[in-house]
Amino acid sequence: MNFRTAAIVATAVGTLALAGCSSSADPDVVEQATGGAGKAASSPSAELAPQLVASGFGQQDEYVWVTSLVRNTSPHVGQTVTVQFNILDAHNKIIASESQVESFSQPGQLLVLGTQADIKSNEKAAKVKATLLVEDAGAFSSKPFPKIPTSPVHISKGEYGDTTGTFEISNPTTAPLKDARVGVICYDAKHNVIGGSSEYPDLVPPSGKIRVESALNTLGTPAKCDAYAGPGL
Repeated sequence: MNFRTAAIVATAVGTLALAGCSSSADPDVVEQATGGAGKAASSPSAELAPQLVASGFGQQDEYVWVTSLVRNTSPHVGQTVTVQFNILDAHNKIIASESQVESFSQPGQLLVLGTQADIKSNEKAAKVKATLLVEDAGAFSSKPFPKIPTSPVHISKGEYGDTTGTFEISNPTTAPLKDARVGVICYDAKHNVIGGSSEYPDLVPPSGKIRVESALNTLGTPAKCDAYAGPGL
């Protein structure tokens, strides 16, 4: 199979009963590999099986933050990574749909894809269905980028009940790092995904670091948040 035309689709369902979290080890997850022109691959290899590790959501009023954690299991980079989210209420009615696009920049990379969805003030999210599509059509650089280190995320509560995650991003190169893409994913005490945030700092100095404060949209106060950074698209 020509790797540059390969794609894989994976779907996961997270429910409010599990704090909006699911992982690819759950029976709810279905994976399907396809080749060029949408043809089914006869024997998908490990390098064509990126993993939808977990998905979940947070909600503050009419704003829902949907997020996912995806792993690049391929030795290749440059694939287009799309996660489409359907947000459902307790009656399995879709109340909002959003998607987020990123790109793998390292073999074995863990990548957070999250975005905000707006719902009506009288609606409440109960479940999120996340569908992962990974395509390698040469849209992004196939040259690996050095891992961008992030510090542990410090979680704090504001006087108005808002939650903030504070962390540092380091530039591993001697050139300015422009438009880095940072995803923050948060967990409760049982390691269920309960929301997060994203940030896009304009510049990290050469061989330097910056401090980032990110407003989090979560279901309650997180027990832990992790930040993952990648280069600009």
